[in-house]
Amino acid sequence: MLDHLIGKPSTSWKRIQVLLTLIIGWHIVLNGKTRQLPNIIQNINKKSVGGSPWRIVFGAWLFQYFVKNIFLLVGLNGEYSTIYISLLIALYTCHIAPDPLARSYSRSFYRATWILTALDAGFFTAMPLKPKWARDFFSILFSVYYLIFADAAEEKVRRIRATISIEQMRCSWEKGYQNMFLRTFSRIMFQPRMNIRDTIIIDRPNDKPPTEIYRYYARSPETFSDNDTIILNIPGGGFVAMPPPCHEDPITHWAKHTGLPVISINYKKAPEYSFPWPIEECFDIYTSIVQTKGKVIGLSGKKNINIIIIGDSAGGNISCGVVTKVIEHQQLPKPIGLILIYPALDFELSCWMSPEQLSLIRVESQANMFRSSSFNNILQTKDHLSHASPLSVVPDVEKSSGWKRLFGIKKREPIKDKVKTTYEAWVSSRVAMTSRMTFFNDRLLSPDIVRAMAILYLGPHAPPDFSTDYLLSPVNTSDDILAHFPPTYMMCGEKDPLVDDTVIFAGRIRQARLKYRQEHPLDEAFPQGDRVRVKFLEGMSHGFLQMTAFLPEATQAIKTLGDWMIEIQNNVQRKPYKKLGDDHLAEISTSEKDLLHRRKQLLVNGLY
Repeated sequence: MLDHLIGKPSTSWKRIQVLLTLIIGWHIVLNGKTRQLPNIIQNINKKSVGGSPWRIVFGAWLFQYFVKNIFLLVGLNGEYSTIYISLLIALYTCHIAPDPLARSYSRSFYRATWILTALDAGFFTAMPLKPKWARDFFSILFSVYYLIFADAAEEKVRRIRATISIEQMRCSWEKGYQNMFLRTFSRIMFQPRMNIRDTIIIDRPNDKPPTEIYRYYARSPETFSDNDTIILNIPGGGFVAMPPPCHEDPITHWAKHTGLPVISINYKKAPEYSFPWPIEECFDIYTSIVQTKGKVIGLSGKKNINIIIIGDSAGGNISCGVVTKVIEHQQLPKPIGLILIYPALDFELSCWMSPEQLSLIRVESQANMFRSSSFNNILQTKDHLSHASPLSVVPDVEKSSGWKRLFGIKKREPIKDKVKTTYEAWVSSRVAMTSRMTFFNDRLLSPDIVRAMAILYLGPHAPPDFSTDYLLSPVNTSDDILAHFPPTYMMCGEKDPLVDDTVIFAGRIRQARLKYRQEHPLDEAFPQGDRVRVKFLEGMSHGFLQMTAFLPEATQAIKTLGDWMIEIQNNVQRKPYKKLGDDHLAEISTSEKDLLHRRKQLLVNGLY
C-alpha cells in the first residue's frame, strides 16, 4: 500500500511496509494494555485465557482464512474463489518480482490508477447486491478494503476483465454517475455551478428514434439564445457506455472556462446499436443544428452557427466520422475546429507496424507540429533493441546495489550490443510493435477490454474491411478528405495503448494538406499551414479526463483544452489573440529546446 501512496511500485517500499507492520505489531504485543482494546476483543481475550497455544495459533490462522474468503462466503465473488487471491499474495510476498510499470507512469498517474483499480474491484464485488442504496454504500466500503489490499484488487480486476460482460463494463466506467455518493461528492467538490444543466430531445429523420441531448451553460440563461458558437461534445465510453453525465467534470469546466454552450450527445450505445449507428446519429444531430441555425437546441435561429466538435476515446472516432460525412456531403458547413483526446482511430488490432506507418512516425519527429519531448519517448518504445529486454518501454536504469557488488552481478547490456551481425544492416530491417502491443500491460486499457469493445461495436453484421472502411478506422481516410479537415487539435498520454493512432492520424492530415497545396498551388481559398497541433502528456495513459478528483494533471489538461476552444473561436472571428493552451501543461510537457536536444540524440543513436 505504501508504494501505491508514493505513486511508484517499489520492492523497497514494500519491505518498509512489512518491517513497520512487524515493529508496530510487536510493540502492541509487548506493551499493549488489554483494557484499552475494544470490548469484543476483550471478551475474546477472556475466553482464550488458559487455552493451549496450538488452539490460539490455529484460531488466528482460521480467522485470517475467513477474512480472505469473506466475499466467497457471502456470494460476492462471481464464479471464482478468492482463495486464489490469497495464494497469489502469499507467493508475491515470498518473492517480489520487478513491476514492469515501475517507471512507465508518472507517480501521480500510477497513484490514480491504484485508486481506480480499488474502486473497480469494490464495485465489481458489490454488483449483486440489492437494493440500489445498499449496492452504492457497499461499493464504497469494499473499495476502501481494496485500497488497503491493492494486490487483491489488481487480481480481482484482472480476472473480471478476462471475460468481462457489458454490465460489468458499464458498472466500472459509469460508477461516478450511477453511484449516488460519488455523484454528489463530485458535483459539490469538482464541478462549477451551471445556470443551465438540462436535457432536450431532438427528432431524427425517417422515423428513427429521437436523440437525447444534454445542455450545459454557465452564464445567464437569458444570454443562451444569443450565442453563435457552440461546443458539440461526443463523449467516449468504448462505444458501449458512459452517457454525458459521466463526463460532467470536464464538460462543466469547459462551459465555465469558455462561456460557450456545451451540447453533449447521448448517442445510442453498442451492443444495442452497433456500427455505424452512433456516427449516423451524431451526424443527424449536427445537420439539425446547422440547418435550424441552432434553434433546435434553444438558440435564436437568426445567426449561422459555428461548431467546435470535441470527442475523447471512442467519441474521437465518432467525431472523425461526423467530420468526414460533413466534408463528403459538401452542402453543410464544416465545424470550425476539431479536438480529439486519446482517440481510438484504428480497428486493425495488429501487432506489428507497417513500414509506411513507422516511416510516417519517424518523419513526423522532425515536424514542428510536436511540442512535447514525450514524442521522443514514444519513438524509444519502437526501438526494441536498445534495452536489456525487448519488451521494455522505458530506458534501462541500473541502481547501485550492495548485493550486486557482493556477488559480482554484471550490468545488463542492451540487445544491440550483443548483435554479432552488422548492426547497421539490421537497423533498416528491424520491426516495431504497435502501441497496443507495446503497452500490453496497461492498467486501464487492457487487451481484453479493447477486444471486447471492438466485438460489441462491430455487432452481428458482415465483417468490415479494416484497411478501407475509414468511418470505422479514420486513420485510413483518403487524402482528399483529410486535406479539408478543420483545424485539428489532439491530446494523448505518451503511454496510452492508442497513442499510435494520434501520431499517425496527425501525420496523415499534415501530409494530405501538403499534397493538396502542391497539386493546387493556385487555390488561394485553401488555408495556409498544416493546422494540426498535438500534445503528449508524459507518464500518462488513457482516460485521464475521468481522474480530476485525484490527478492534478487532469485539471491542467482540461484547462488547456478549454484554451484551445477559445483559440479556435478567436481564429474564426479574426480577433488578435494570445496563443493559448501551453501554460497549464508546463509541468507535464517539456520545452521545444529539450525536444530538439532529444531529436539530435535520436540521430546519433541511429534510429533512422
